[in-house]
Amino acid sequence: MGEKPLTLSEVIGKMLDPRGKVLDSDLASLSGLGTDDLNMFKKNWKELAADQRAKLVIRLFNLSEEDLTLDFARIFNFCIEDPEESVRIKAIAGLELEDRHVYITPLSRAMKTDESAEVRSAAAKALGKFALKAALDELPDAVDQDIFVALLEVLENTGESISVKRRALEAIAPFRQEPVEKYIEDFYYSEDPKVKASAIYAMGRNCDHRWLEFLMDEMQSGNAQLRYEAAQAIGELEDEEVVPYLLKLLNDEDQEVQEAAIRSLGQIGGRDARQALNRLIKSSDTRIKDAAKSALAELLSCEDQLSLNF
Repeated sequence: MGEKPLTLSEVIGKMLDPRGKVLDSDLASLSGLGTDDLNMFKKNWKELAADQRAKLVIRLFNLSEEDLTLDFARIFNFCIEDPEESVRIKAIAGLELEDRHVYITPLSRAMKTDESAEVRSAAAKALGKFALKAALDELPDAVDQDIFVALLEVLENTGESISVKRRALEAIAPFRQEPVEKYIEDFYYSEDPKVKASAIYAMGRNCDHRWLEFLMDEMQSGNAQLRYEAAQAIGELEDEEVVPYLLKLLNDEDQEVQEAAIRSLGQIGGRDARQALNRLIKSSDTRIKDAAKSALAELLSCEDQLSLNF
């Protein structure tokens, strides 16, 4: 028989004991805390040193990624207001794993009011997941509007850091509305490569064919980061016209650009893309072979789904 799970008090005792070794199985006991247990956790959390809190929230985040049945959302929501910047950033990453739209409000608040630009950027990025769900009609209309308005306010805030605005643009991109398109163009014509890269990334998330020529141009850019973002984004448009451009990038000097092109071939599909991926899975380069296998699996899965719909 396995060992009996520790009680919350026992787990907290281990956390507070400098000599205590907190196991992952102990931390799993913090999943799905009710109100009373959460209050007990909050009270004792404040007794931990900043570095201890940072390490523990990182471990909770990692456990959440490894086991989707674990639910630390209420802890992450509490930690989003922790005095330590690194704790807040990782807590926001934890909420990004959530599907429940109840966490949109604390993320929006952090994006607009946190004193740290890094935290505000992380919150804007996390809202991007919910913006995509909104674009897919997976959220109530009122919630859709809350997300859109919050992100637009950041873009319109002249005093906001450009690093935060970049994340806000990337997040708001799935909303195919005129203000969004204008901001994408404005950012695209920036002389700052990072700002331009965000615009290219946003073009992919916007999924509008008006961006096709922009992306095809950028796949020939002298800047590897821009080629990468363009190769990645163009897959979202799923237009077989761009396959020849992607095939050229398979020999790009930058490995990440090559891999982005391979992923997009899998998204776009079609005969030429399938033939290219079939060749690549025989590559002696393990990295290329693995990327091609994943892309081909996605391509075949999409084709199977299409055949079922007819």
